[in-house]
Amino acid sequence: MSNQQVPEKAVRILMKDIFTKKLKPGTKLPSAKELSKQLHIDLSSLRIALKRLEAMNLLLIKQGDGIYVKDYVKHAGIDFLSLLFTQDEANIEDYVIDECLIDEVWEYWMMFFPEMLKLAFHRLTLKDVKILRNLLEEEYASMNDRAKIIELEIKQQDLVVDVCNNTIIFLMSNSSRPMRKKIIAIFVHALSEQELKDFIEMKMSLLSDYAKGTITGANSIAEKYREILSANRQMVRQKIIQNDYILHATHK
Repeated sequence: MSNQQVPEKAVRILMKDIFTKKLKPGTKLPSAKELSKQLHIDLSSLRIALKRLEAMNLLLIKQGDGIYVKDYVKHAGIDFLSLLFTQDEANIEDYVIDECLIDEVWEYWMMFFPEMLKLAFHRLTLKDVKILRNLLEEEYASMNDRAKIIELEIKQQDLVVDVCNNTIIFLMSNSSRPMRKKIIAIFVHALSEQELKDFIEMKMSLLSDYAKGTITGANSIAEKYREILSANRQMVRQKIIQNDYILHATHK
């Protein structure tokens, strides 16, 4: 393990324990010296990891007192979840993301993305519409390549972000990318070929209605897409209930 990876190991272990409530809010950690022995990590690397976790509002380091676990729900930012999803993807054997959190991420995206569409609606150019249509057509042609479909879904979302041209939206989009990729992967792998085809055709139909002027209001576009997301969320929830392997199957 390289010197750069050692602090990451400590961050990953402590993040997992904080997220799973093995380390509950208010818990006082052992001294840095004792903790380094428990984690089998050198003291200097551990201190780097602790400072990083403190910067993420997961720990409170009181000089002369000790290190305390903070309530991540009340104090941490989206960067915590983003890093957690990224690390979960890279450490399949240590998987901690569960179906409940995935559903909460989906709920967040249902609220957030349609609002982005409202803003993008007023800024879309003919070139943007053409690019989006090409992405949808490529997605339709890639029906047998789920990995490609996931990639194209992210590209479509990124296009909407670019069109919005809003700094806060850019930053939120960057931070939520690992989470978005995860819910897209679960969704794509959960659908049958026909269900996936229907989903892509719904998006193509919505874009066609926009291009023809059948839908002329930003609110209409946003709410129709919210309905699509809501239907997809319910579909995946049912499949997860019926087949609890779906969440982990995306890693195979």
